[in-house]
Amino acid sequence: MVQSSCLRVYAGCVQHKEAGVALCGWGRDYCRSVAGNPRLLDSTATNPIDSPPRPGRFYLLVAGCALALYLVSVAPGALWQDGGQFQVRVLQRDLLGCFGLALSHPLYHLVAIAFQILPFGESAFKTNLVSVVFGAVTVANVALLLALATRRLTSALVAAIALAVAHTFWQHCALAETYTLTTALLSTELLCLLQYARTRRAGWLVLLLLVNGVGISNHLIALLSLFCYGTLLIVLAIRRQVAFKSILAAVLCWCVGGGLYWGMVVWQMSGSSDWTAVLRGAFFGDRYAGNVLNTTLGRRELVNTFLYLGLNFPTPLILLVPVGLVWLWRREDRLFVGTLVALLGIHFVWAMRYNVPDQYTFFIPSIVLLAIVMGFGAEWVLVRRPRCKSVLIAAAILPVLVYLPLPYVARAAGLDLGLARQIPFRSEYEYFLHPFKTRDHGPEQFVEYLGSMLPTDAVLIADGTTVRPIHYFQLTGRWRPDLTVYPALDEAGSEGRFPDESELRDALEQGRVYVVTPQPGYCPKWLLDQHNFEPAGHIYRVTGPRMPASVPEIPAP
Repeated sequence: MVQSSCLRVYAGCVQHKEAGVALCGWGRDYCRSVAGNPRLLDSTATNPIDSPPRPGRFYLLVAGCALALYLVSVAPGALWQDGGQFQVRVLQRDLLGCFGLALSHPLYHLVAIAFQILPFGESAFKTNLVSVVFGAVTVANVALLLALATRRLTSALVAAIALAVAHTFWQHCALAETYTLTTALLSTELLCLLQYARTRRAGWLVLLLLVNGVGISNHLIALLSLFCYGTLLIVLAIRRQVAFKSILAAVLCWCVGGGLYWGMVVWQMSGSSDWTAVLRGAFFGDRYAGNVLNTTLGRRELVNTFLYLGLNFPTPLILLVPVGLVWLWRREDRLFVGTLVALLGIHFVWAMRYNVPDQYTFFIPSIVLLAIVMGFGAEWVLVRRPRCKSVLIAAAILPVLVYLPLPYVARAAGLDLGLARQIPFRSEYEYFLHPFKTRDHGPEQFVEYLGSMLPTDAVLIADGTTVRPIHYFQLTGRWRPDLTVYPALDEAGSEGRFPDESELRDALEQGRVYVVTPQPGYCPKWLLDQHNFEPAGHIYRVTGPRMPASVPEIPAP
């Protein structure tokens, strides 16, 4: 019975005609699930041309193509801001960082440290490669998921391409960041979920919770997915579809998977008298706790969400999202569909109301989930219009043609990017609107410029964005030792602070103090209030004290 059902589904499949299920590259479990699910029989591809090859080969093919794309897009060296901080922490073998547990990302840094054994490139480039590799893994996972679910090569490729060239995802595949490792783990969780939905083997649930636990040690955004998986376990337990021992095993595996992070939490608690503060910092962070707990959703957040979606999916495929959701509900296992929709909802709403400077990065999990739904929407189109393969593939590639001229169009139109300043050696339009970073040598050019123009024993006041490549050059021995930089980098890898007036008194008197940006937030307030600034190339030199405004003499009556 199983074999005859499989032959119905895989008409034209040479492997099945020869030996039936036993030699099928997709395995017995899938064939059994297909044989027992009429919805799948109605919608599975029967055209051998559109049927994917063996899953292993297909996975490697997609991963290889994505890897090639991101290798030609990756930043060549040192980075600004968070990426630069990660590069510095990797050099220092620092798993904690200076912003508290919630922003420590220990798993990412362990992986990046392991990447330092590569026999080519400098440390900064090797750290950037972490995002390249796991970005490719994410794309391949999405392609495999769609191939397993739809049995269509085209729908799998549409989802993979739509994700691979989505602006924010592509951009973070080219920088040292945590998000591609996050999405690689998330997409692995979805594969486990799909396999459980099809086989009802509890081992897939156990593996799913293990992977999610590992994700906690990389980024706390994995906790959002945990809410959905926890609800799923509760529903399955109430329905008595999973044994208690399997649920217990899943919970234990989750704890083991997140052992690196929970170990750091326990270590912090052991050295602190305020356990409440440690736990609050571990779950909500110290800098953005208010943003984490924010419940407001105003006009600005809605507009930003619309813009982010348009930037990542400037293609008609975005119209397939509601179609894909309906199609999923009609043809897939409701357990899988319900969990997938819950994941999309919780991640999307979270990103919408998380009002932080880099809010757009928190849409990355939603981008992955939307690409998956688009793939199912593409399957719906193919069931009715099998000849639309080329159109769908072209629509998936379309964003690349949009991104190439986008910075120049935006500059010509005078589009306001909402930036407070212009950073030296960085074209803001290209930096933010081009997802590829191959030619981004700005941080290195900036540091080399400072080394060539600053006088002997000069003092430079930078900020959290521009100081990162300076710290990297300090640690690699390519920074002039006579130059003093604030915020300083102490021996523990923590950022220092802006200097107070007493520390700079002699340097100010001798005219040796320079700042990158004389604006509030990027420079000490007392310096802005008391001194003048004059341009010195791409930075500014602090000049004499600011004279108080003259008060007009009031004549006596």
